[in-house]
This record gives sequence, C-alpha cells and structure tokens, in this order.
Amino acid sequence: MDADPQPERLYAGEFRHSVDEKNRITIPSRWRRGHAEEFILLPEATHQFLIVMSPTEFAKTSSAAETNQTVSARDRRVFLRHLHSRAQHAGADRQGRLVLPEDLCRKLGLKGEVALVGGQGRFEVWNLQRWKRAHEEETPTYQHVASAIGL
Repeated sequence: MDADPQPERLYAGEFRHSVDEKNRITIPSRWRRGHAEEFILLPEATHQFLIVMSPTEFAKTSSAAETNQTVSARDRRVFLRHLHSRAQHAGADRQGRLVLPEDLCRKLGLKGEVALVGGQGRFEVWNLQRWKRAHEEETPTYQHVASAIGL
C-alpha cells in the first residue's frame, strides 16, 4: 500500500534569519518537514525578493499560466519561457539549511540578516531593509482589504 503523499505546506509568519558565509539560510522549524527537501527558487519579477516553493507549487503556477485564457497565447509562451529559465532547483538539508545561489544573493541583496515571509504555499526571502520599506508601504492596502472583508 502506498503511503499518503504529504500535504503541501502552509507557510505563515515572518522570521528573521542570517545568510551565512556559504549563502545558506535556515528555514524556520515550523516550515520544515524533518527531512531533506527540494525547492524551486525564483526571483520575483521586479527582483525585489526571492520566491521559494516546492516543485508541486511551481508546477501549479506554471499550469495556471498555461491555461489562463485572459493572456494571449504568445504572452503565455513568453512568460513560461522566462518563468522556467529563471527558476533554479535548490535543496534543504535535514537541518533545514537552504543554499542560495551566489548570483541571486547578489542580484537581490540577500546578505546578513534577511526576512523570511510566509505566503501560503510558498515563502519569500527579502533583503531586510527592502522588506521593512515594502511592509510599511503595503500596510494601508492590507488594512483596507482587511476592513473590506470584515477581518
């Protein structure tokens, strides 16, 4: 009998961790499965932060783009080409350490203390100063939507 597949993770919360000299970050213990894991790393479209997701979540994103009829077939092809060419495989070891590629660290300013921000089936790794600015700028939008939905 096959074991049930593990459900997708729900990444919630905000954590501060340091990128070490080998470009490793430690994934928060609440977000780990307790064994080595594979992830897909993808710089956000405007290079503000790094998106970290499981291969399953990445496949869902790719599929959503492939089937989105509100975007032209040409634009879907271009998007998918860029999506897949920008994505990189990475693995986290049993201790939850994830090695970030040097080029992404440089491009996104990921060094020293960074913010790990939950985002449902994925999480984001932000340069801490950029995260503080984005959080401050986005708070009014959050408050507006929270009020609109009765939260």
